[in-house]
Amino acid sequence: MTRRPRQLWLSLVIFAILIIGTLAIIRPWQSIKQVTVNAMELPDKKVQTYAQVMVGTPYWQVAGQTQFIAERLVKNSDKIDSAQVKQQGTHVTIKVVEKVTAGYVQKKGQWYLIDRNGHLTTIGQPKGDAPIYAGFRIQTALQEVATQFVTLELTLRQNISQITFSPVKDNAKRLVIVMDDGNTVYATQDTFGKKISFYPGIAAQMPDKGIVDLQFGAYSYKYGTNAQKDDNKKK
Repeated sequence: MTRRPRQLWLSLVIFAILIIGTLAIIRPWQSIKQVTVNAMELPDKKVQTYAQVMVGTPYWQVAGQTQFIAERLVKNSDKIDSAQVKQQGTHVTIKVVEKVTAGYVQKKGQWYLIDRNGHLTTIGQPKGDAPIYAGFRIQTALQEVATQFVTLELTLRQNISQITFSPVKDNAKRLVIVMDDGNTVYATQDTFGKKISFYPGIAAQMPDKGIVDLQFGAYSYKYGTNAQKDDNKKK
C-alpha cells in the first residue's frame, strides 16, 4: 500500500521537472525583441499592426502560432496575397506577398484588371495605377510579361504607362514600352523583366528623349535619328 504514494510522488516530481525544463527553454515571460518585415510597398508598421506582432509582444502570443499569425495578417489586409511568419527566439520575421496590379487590358470593349499572376478580372475602367497592355493575342504571352512586370521596383513600375506586343521581322516577340518620362523602350518578351532593370541607368545618361533598345543589347538613341527610321522600316 505504500508503493502507490511513492510512485505518485515520483510521477509528480518528474512532471514538475519537465514543466520547469520546458519553461526554461521556452521562457514565455519574455517578449519579442525584434521584428523584421519583408514587403515591397506596405510600411513595416502596418504589417506589424495587421499581424498584431511587434517589439514588446509577449513571447507566448507568438510561440507555436506563426501559421495562425500569417492567416490573420492576410485576413486583416486586402493588400496582401499571402504571408509567411517565422520565429527564432525573440526575433520574428514576416514576409508578405502583396497584391500588385500588373496592368489593364481591353478585349472586345471590356476592360480587365491583370493581377500579379496574369489572371484577368472584369472591371469598369482602368484606375491609371498600372500600364495598359495592347497587341497581345496569346494569353500566355500576356501572363509572362505581367508576371515579370510585378517583380520590378516600384519606381520603375510607376514609370511604365503602356506595353504593346509589336513583333517585327528581326524580333517576333518584340515589346514596345511607353515610359512616362517621354522615352520608349524596345524589349523582348522573354527577357523584359531582367533587361528593363537597366533602363534607369541608361535613361539618366541620355541627353535627349528617345529610344532605349534592350532587345539584343542595351543602347539608346534620340527620336528622329536614322536608327529610329531603320526600326520603322522593319515593321
